[in-house]
Amino acid sequence: MNERVADDARAGKGWWRVAWLFGPSVVLLPVLVVYLYFEGVPHFLSHTLMGWNGGLLLLLLATALGRRWSRADGVPPLLLALYAMLPDAIYATGPYHRDWMDIFLFHPSLDETLPVALPVLAVLWVLLFLGYLRFRGGEAAAATPRGAFGVPH
Repeated sequence: MNERVADDARAGKGWWRVAWLFGPSVVLLPVLVVYLYFEGVPHFLSHTLMGWNGGLLLLLLATALGRRWSRADGVPPLLLALYAMLPDAIYATGPYHRDWMDIFLFHPSLDETLPVALPVLAVLWVLLFLGYLRFRGGEAAAATPRGAFGVPH
C-alpha cells in the first residue's frame, strides 16, 4: 500500500474516533431544548464546555499515563457536562444556587462570570480538542513522524 493510501486510511480512522468522542453527547440535545426555552443558552454552553474540558483533560491525562483510545472516550465529557448542570436541575425544584454548589465544576462561579468565562472555556476547549486529536485521534500518530498538531511533514 502506498503512503498516500495509508495516510487516507489513518485519517478515516481518526474521524471515526472523533465521532465516538462526540456521539454520547447527543443526549444533551433535549437538555439544550430546555435551556433554549428558558433563554439560557450561554449557561448551557458554559456548563457543557466546563464538563467537556474536564473530560478532555482526563482523557489526555490517561494518555500520558499510557491508556489507549477507547470507544468509551465520549463518556467522561458527557458525564462531567451533566454533572456541571446539576445545580440547574436543583434550581428547577426550588432552591437557589449556593456557594457550596461550586463542587459541581464551579457552576455558580461560572454563572457569575459568564461574559468572561464562556470565551475562555471555548478557547480552552479548542486547545484541549486539538490535543485530543494529536495524542488520541489515531494510534498511528506515535508511529508516523508528525509536525505540529498531527499534520504530516
